Parts: sequence; structure tokens; C-alpha cells
Amino acid sequence: MRRLVFGIVFVCLAWLVGLVAFVTALPQPTTNAPARSDAVVVYTGGGGARITAGMSLLADGAAGRLLISGVHPDITRENVADFWTGAPELFECCVDLGWQAQSTTGNADEAAQWTMQNDATRIVLVTSDFHMPRALAESRAAMPATSITPHVVSSGYLNGAGRPTSLSAWRRLGGEFNKFLLAKAKTYLASARK
Repeated sequence: MRRLVFGIVFVCLAWLVGLVAFVTALPQPTTNAPARSDAVVVYTGGGGARITAGMSLLADGAAGRLLISGVHPDITRENVADFWTGAPELFECCVDLGWQAQSTTGNADEAAQWTMQNDATRIVLVTSDFHMPRALAESRAAMPATSITPHVVSSGYLNGAGRPTSLSAWRRLGGEFNKFLLAKAKTYLASARK
């Protein structure tokens, strides 16, 4: 019984240390313009901030096309156009919406198929700070031959010093850390089978 209790305590402490390391290593929001790429890919979420950032990158000439992956089925192209502030013809020609993805794995699979169809070998990946580690892990596994440049959007869960802003932020980050661990384990096992 003592060994079981010790084991549980050890696992809990290891998880807490891992969570703190994960939060400490989260990237800061991107402030500089990325090098020109073939495409910008946005993984949706975060109340529209990610979509706005991706559209700004396209409008500023960071890439020739934009994929917004994981669009909710109830959201129309016209709804998404409300976020667009650039030339209407650029939105019409060069913004693609993906409605299939319902998870980060789905985002990565959707992006992999889209990049292949559009001959995109260099992409800028847009998502929130806390989501970027898992998004990169999933995306690099799905698109091993694609060069991926992260473009980090603030989630509001971290303050200027990179610390969680509240207890609810800690809970959200803890949940994301668990998902990140599962994603890393999944990609490790997949690569080990090859």
C-alpha cells in the first residue's frame, strides 16, 4: 500500500513539474512578420483572434493562399468574410475554408491534404500560444516534408511575463498539457513503427 501511495505521489509531482516546464516554455506572441511562404494555415479557436491574424498575414503578402481549418459547420463563407479587411478579390480567390477538422489531429490532416493539393511546401502556422506545441507536433507528423513556421497568437491565458493569469487559466493549460503529452506519445509510437 505504501508503494502505491508513493507511486501516485511521484506521478503527481512529475506531472506538476512537467506542467510548469510546459507553461514556462510556451512561446510568446509573434510580433515580427514571417518570411514569405507558400501559404498561411490557421487552426481555428480563440474567439476569432487566430483567424484575424491569419487574414492579416495574407493581406500583408506573407503568402499566396490561406487555409482556415476546423471551421464550424454552421459558419458560412460570408460569416468568415466579416473578419476580412483586405481587398475583396483577394478573399474570393485565395482564402479556403476547411469544415472537416474537429480536433488538432483533424486540423493537421486537413492541412496536409490541402498543402498537397496546392503544392505548398512552406507554410506559416497560426494558432494560440498554449496550443502551438501540440499543433506543431501534430502538423509535423502529418506533413514531415513541409517547412512550418509558427505564428503565435496570444490566448489571454498568460500575462506579459508568461505566467497564467488565473486559476481557470491554470486549469486550461493543464488540460492542454495532457493533450500535448498524448500527441507526443502518439507521434513517437507512430515513428517507432516505421
